[in-house]
Amino acid sequence: MAGQQVWLRGVVKEVLSGDTLVVAGAVKSGIPPEKRLTLASLIAPRLGRRDGSTPDEPFAWDAREFLRKLTVGKPVVFRVEYTLDQSAGREFGSVFLNERDNVAVAVVAAGYAKVRPAGGQQSAFYEDLARAQEQAEAKALGLWTKDAAALEAAVRDVTSSDAFDAASFLAATGKGKPVQALVEAVISGSMLRATLLPSLQPVAVMVAGVAAPSMGKRPDADAAEGAAAPQPEAGAREAKHFTEVRTLQREVKLTLEGVSQFGVLVASVSYPVGESGQGEDLASGLLQAGLARGAEWSLNMMPGAAFHLREAERAARQARVGVWHAYVPPPTASAKLSDDFQGTVTEVVSGDCLMVRDAASGVERRVTLSSIRTPRMGGRDRAPEAWAAEARELLRSRLIGRPVRVSMEYTRRVGGGATDAAAAIAAARGAPAGEERLMAFGSVLSGEGEARFNAAELLLQRGLAQLVRHRAEEERSAHYAALVAAEEAAKAAKRAQWGAREAPAPRVNDLSAPGAAQRARAHLPFLQRAGKVRGVVEHVLSANRLKVSVAKEGVTLAFSPSGVRCPARGQAASAGRAAVPEEPYWAEALAFVRDRVLQRDVVLEVEGVDRIGTFLGTLHVPAGKLDLGAALLAAGLAKLHPSFDASRHPELAAAEEAARSKKLKVWEKYEAPVAGAAEADEAGAGGQGETLEVVVTEVQDATSFYFQNAAEPRVTWIADELAALDLGATPPQTALLRAGDKCVARYEDGQWYRASVERVHAADPTAPEYDIYFVDFGNRQRAKGAAVRPMDAALAAVAPQATPATLAFVKAPGLDDEYGVDAASMLAELVGSGAKLSAVVESRERVQAAGKQWAAQAAVKLHLTLRSGAEGESSVNAKLVAAGLARLAAPKGRGSSSPALEEVRAAQDQARRSRVGLWRYGDPGSDSEEEGGSYPKLRSAGPRR
Repeated sequence: MAGQQVWLRGVVKEVLSGDTLVVAGAVKSGIPPEKRLTLASLIAPRLGRRDGSTPDEPFAWDAREFLRKLTVGKPVVFRVEYTLDQSAGREFGSVFLNERDNVAVAVVAAGYAKVRPAGGQQSAFYEDLARAQEQAEAKALGLWTKDAAALEAAVRDVTSSDAFDAASFLAATGKGKPVQALVEAVISGSMLRATLLPSLQPVAVMVAGVAAPSMGKRPDADAAEGAAAPQPEAGAREAKHFTEVRTLQREVKLTLEGVSQFGVLVASVSYPVGESGQGEDLASGLLQAGLARGAEWSLNMMPGAAFHLREAERAARQARVGVWHAYVPPPTASAKLSDDFQGTVTEVVSGDCLMVRDAASGVERRVTLSSIRTPRMGGRDRAPEAWAAEARELLRSRLIGRPVRVSMEYTRRVGGGATDAAAAIAAARGAPAGEERLMAFGSVLSGEGEARFNAAELLLQRGLAQLVRHRAEEERSAHYAALVAAEEAAKAAKRAQWGAREAPAPRVNDLSAPGAAQRARAHLPFLQRAGKVRGVVEHVLSANRLKVSVAKEGVTLAFSPSGVRCPARGQAASAGRAAVPEEPYWAEALAFVRDRVLQRDVVLEVEGVDRIGTFLGTLHVPAGKLDLGAALLAAGLAKLHPSFDASRHPELAAAEEAARSKKLKVWEKYEAPVAGAAEADEAGAGGQGETLEVVVTEVQDATSFYFQNAAEPRVTWIADELAALDLGATPPQTALLRAGDKCVARYEDGQWYRASVERVHAADPTAPEYDIYFVDFGNRQRAKGAAVRPMDAALAAVAPQATPATLAFVKAPGLDDEYGVDAASMLAELVGSGAKLSAVVESRERVQAAGKQWAAQAAVKLHLTLRSGAEGESSVNAKLVAAGLARLAAPKGRGSSSPALEEVRAAQDQARRSRVGLWRYGDPGSDSEEEGGSYPKLRSAGPRR
């Protein structure tokens, strides 16, 4: 019967064979109507069955592909020309592309279909079809070929998809590898039937990461006649239509992700969009449109894309689109965060909690690692859980003090009125019952390139953490799939808490606890004998008191740098104790110490212990080459204790002096004493302007030295008394000497001289050694116990004869600086021969008091102008400057000049013009440059009789 002769518009949805296609109507919204149309007057070769029971006819696949590529997805105009009732109402018609190109003519002209013989119902364009066939036959195209081999090659090998082994294919191809495919049918929004290219292997494909509503289960073959048709789930038709419009009979890219439990290939599907052919992800589109839900089992197969798919689903839920139109959010204590920052880890609170200082703002932020939970650390009323210390130590060793990148992902309220799950997390994190806290969760990444690692993933790999199993609507780590894989690997390897081995029991002797002073004193000899011991700073109790764990000794102790006193933190009066006033800069000092030593690996040298059990000594941080005591003093955040003997640690005195001269922090109100205000000391040093006859006994560096007053009779008397003693026949000292004790020690020349003990080395009490300071000459050496004798009371009553001094108006480079050694060597040559020199006292400088030690150094250092005594000869000061090995250091606040000062200034002008030494490349710097630290001994005249 004749069909209606009305031209309609539509879009070709699918091509079933070389002469049959499905056209979808053009609608603005919703699922459009469809019409199956066979091209009128054409006969195309038939395709075989999908199960392979019947083969393709020659050129059947090529004909279908020609028509598919020509029309699928393109707008057309068509009309139904006739219908055959004997073919179940099959409709025949004409289809035009661009309203002028007859699709049927194009198929015939390519040789992929033949024209039915004339007669009966036929196409209105029959003559055009006939001419096209004549041309194709003349050219022997397609079906008209006379080549038997070509006819045989034009038959596709049809294999059933049931024979396809998805697991073997995945193993051979590789997970994450792309494969080209042609979508043959859309079973549901997330289930496809495709043909792999170029092998033409039919396969079933599940879209990875999503599950679309089902179209309903097909009835069994033996189902009773008249059984009810399957009913699609809500949104199933819309999801199927969404996928059909984008992928049906399109060439797509499959990214292999895995195989389902039923042996179906699971892959990400990317379809081309626009003329550029840029790929769009099908799963992401389904989730954004609310036409599918996330499938956790397949999301875990795709760690790279899982986060973005979950975000798409979350956005659809919030917008209540598609299957989420009636979505009601369940009560939850979490909220999403989107905050990335870079910073430095300042503290590891527990195995899953860090303190990170934001590099941009300088603020410390508390970060809890997303989606994992580690064993709880101990508290006052509970012991730590198994493996808690190991988890914390792993993060400490890998992250403390290192730069990290933090991606904040969500917050969660725990405790209080939070949900049961959140309350459980609160308990795991150590929050008190009933207390509500807002916790911020994020991922912490450290390192660069191949060394880059995720802190949470590292803990899971070592078996020191467990993964949090989130509900579908809960926020989670962006790296959740990688975390799942890490935990599974740890379980398979039976690492840490997944293994049979029990966690090591902590055995630590806590010497820092209240009332442990006696135990601390008992442990002192062991730490002194050990010398340098390694430890970890567990807590910063105050700026100069730390809690340090020494694993090798199995102890935790309180430690303070020797002699260093930091500003005190204010405390209110309590328990009968008076209030402690707050001192300036206490908070800055505390922050300074926390930033540099908290949870760092340190090296301790224990010298003693105080009355409350705090160990004293030096603390170094090897990573930053930091001496904590010296660093605090240099920063102006501490002072040396008045009773501390700085001669044992000259670097501390130098650091304090540098900060004091710059008036840093605690020294901001410091006023230097007026030159010449100090009185003469017991050694007989003169007042300002006085001329002395001296003998230089020790040269420390280019400007600092010790001298004896040549006119002092006690120098000779001491030498005579020592010579009269038969100290070689006197038995050695049996009792162990202490720092500060007076003694007589044998120098390397075999003679005996007065000395003072600076430090005791008694690792072996039967053979002690002492650091000795020769009080009449200013030099030092280490002496064995056999070379030390007690001092006679008459000798001990005489004051030390070595007086510290420096060259006036001269500033020389330190021994570690360029020309520093040359300058010191020249000074030693000029003054170190033992000859008497003329010294003019230009000024006096008050120095750190020696405290309880008898002979460390005088309280006043003299600034001298030295001359050899020859008439008209330049001073030693001027000679050093003229050689370009020092420069002028003009005194501040001096109203008038002096001949010695002008002589040094003239010598500097000469050196500058001659371009010698420091002046070789021009002005070396300002004369007001700060002095360096203490210098090691370069050349010594040594004790002399």
